[in-house]
Amino acid sequence: MKQSSVSHVHSSEHAIDYFGWRVLAGAVIGLALSPGPIALLLIGALAPGLAHAHGWSFGQIMFSLTLLNIGSILAAPFAGQLIDRLGPRVVLLPSIVIMAACLLAFGYEATTLTRLYAISAIYGFATIGAQSLTYTKLLTSWFNTNRGLVLGIASSGLGLGYAVLPLVIAFGFGHVGPSGTTVLIAAVLVALPLSLNFFVAYPRESTERGTRAASAELEGLALHEAIRTAPFWNMGAAIFLISIIATGIVPNFANIARDLHYEPAQAATIASIFGLATLLGRLLVGWLFDRYFAPRVACVIFLLAGVGFGLAACVTALGLSWPVFAAAAVLMGLGFGAESDLIGFLASRYFGYRHFGVIYGSLLSIFILGVAAGPLLYGVVRDIGGSYRPILTVSATLGVGAGLLMLLLPRFSHTTGSQSLSEHVPVEPVLPMVRSL
Repeated sequence: MKQSSVSHVHSSEHAIDYFGWRVLAGAVIGLALSPGPIALLLIGALAPGLAHAHGWSFGQIMFSLTLLNIGSILAAPFAGQLIDRLGPRVVLLPSIVIMAACLLAFGYEATTLTRLYAISAIYGFATIGAQSLTYTKLLTSWFNTNRGLVLGIASSGLGLGYAVLPLVIAFGFGHVGPSGTTVLIAAVLVALPLSLNFFVAYPRESTERGTRAASAELEGLALHEAIRTAPFWNMGAAIFLISIIATGIVPNFANIARDLHYEPAQAATIASIFGLATLLGRLLVGWLFDRYFAPRVACVIFLLAGVGFGLAACVTALGLSWPVFAAAAVLMGLGFGAESDLIGFLASRYFGYRHFGVIYGSLLSIFILGVAAGPLLYGVVRDIGGSYRPILTVSATLGVGAGLLMLLLPRFSHTTGSQSLSEHVPVEPVLPMVRSL
């Protein structure tokens, strides 16, 4: 994009007319209607009908999400390289178009397991550019001092999606049926995230950033340097654990509620509460990241998520009423609201911006590996044991483990425990530290 295309490109990020705020608006809408929430919620909603129509087990159906996420795992580092070299728009806009086409295929072509699996794998691989990878790359180019808050606001779009999409899907199923619902969501994709981001999804050029902080940050580590550091793998392990438990439960909310004999409206309410908690959690976490040491914040949030899964296990064991499950959903949603902010924020602080796309993409692959395992694990355990209680108990333990891993991450600077100094020189103090680990 030419400099003249953005009239306020030189404004401060604190100014109302700063173009980065428009980029943020596009990211919020884009993440609300991104591949992850749509696939998890839609396939979860389609599962009972597919099982009834074709005789498939829930484990077989949830395996489609595993294949979907394997496709994303393979695509993420490659997409990160493309974004670093060609820019986010080249990857983002085609990914949204392909996502809409795949939704139609889910609605009308997934008549055999082979077709369901093929569509899922294509969806996962070809839509990676419409996930947080691209939007985080865009936003880190526009924001520095407010980066945690901005990433939190952006990723709150995911929470918005998890809150609103269950209601949209329920409306679609009730009025136009499952196949018609895929058409409805595909049309919304074209009308909202594709149209909006066509006009706003531009990165801020490095030559326009001009500050010493920006120049220092552009000296960031290459991928081969980052993967030799302890922070990379500590982050990766924690993200992997939290992704297993958080995404594993999303497509199974309705099935858990059915096992507990809740009404459909109660099940939809619980799923929406989870989404709202995810939304609020992302905002809260982003705000806290700018003010406190981010790994410690994530530690507390992940521990609370572990408590939520433990409470959910008690609900399934004792047959407690749905408001108790809703309270557990709040705590679980808070954990799901932290991991996306964490990847982008810590990757930029520890490793810099120059190769941010490919480093973030590699961490995202680790996250998606957990996403691929979670729904399958939930479905298989349910098929074998006839209850979700065992996997919810395991999930509580994994949440605590993810929180404790956050305690192993070092400070951003040797000279202070505050993040304020790293706001001005975000990479230079970190490079000697991470290279010595």
